Amino acid sequence: MDAGLSGTDWVLLSLVAALAGAFGSLFGIGGGIVLVPILIAFFGIDTELARSASLVAVSVTSMAGSLVYLREGVTDLDSASFLQLPTAIGAVLGALLGGVIDPRAIKIGFACVILFVSYRLIRHATLKPRTGPPTKSEWGFALLACLSAGILSSLLGVGGGLVFVPTLTMLLHRGARESSATSTYLIGLTGAASALIYAKAGHMDYALTAPVALGILIGAQVGARVSKHIPAQKLSYAFAGVMVVNAVLLVNKAVQGA
Repeated sequence: MDAGLSGTDWVLLSLVAALAGAFGSLFGIGGGIVLVPILIAFFGIDTELARSASLVAVSVTSMAGSLVYLREGVTDLDSASFLQLPTAIGAVLGALLGGVIDPRAIKIGFACVILFVSYRLIRHATLKPRTGPPTKSEWGFALLACLSAGILSSLLGVGGGLVFVPTLTMLLHRGARESSATSTYLIGLTGAASALIYAKAGHMDYALTAPVALGILIGAQVGARVSKHIPAQKLSYAFAGVMVVNAVLLVNKAVQGA
């Protein structure tokens, strides 16, 4: 399948992807939540192609951003290892369900979820951080959340960071930057698993994916480095704000039937 864009479009696409990559790595959300609406609305790219290109791109974001975070030692590899399996299972399920569930229902449901999470995240940022180990029930909710994140990331073509970050922050008691770093690490798994399913189904334009992946690769490195200069509480507030904006965009797209 071919997106049919001009040479100028490829350059603009790379620049937009770089900004999305920096944004995604900074907040640990992968950048797909920014990239997919732009690909569809401004470049006129088919939804399936935009979704698959974004999934490849967020995988690249994860790898690039994770290299920086791992070198700095802020990624919680123990939690990431525990959460990888439900995330991967969810990603495959989401990709398989992509052609069955009404996308409008998914967008509205997801918008409601992230609005609630935004409220909880802002409230959590104003409270004294919990430093004790997570309870068994919190680990159980975290596993279910990551399964859901994998499904939603495949269905929407975005990284699961909108779920990973608040899960790590509120349920597993991790700091804002540690949560962003660990989320960035996990996003690669969801993106790669989902992209593989879409590629096998023929919904992949490699000429489109290449400039998107290149731009996001560069931007992710910048975002990961900038994040260490932002206080944890401000990072939580900024992330919550991003989630609210994206909830509004999702509802708007659903109403318009996009």
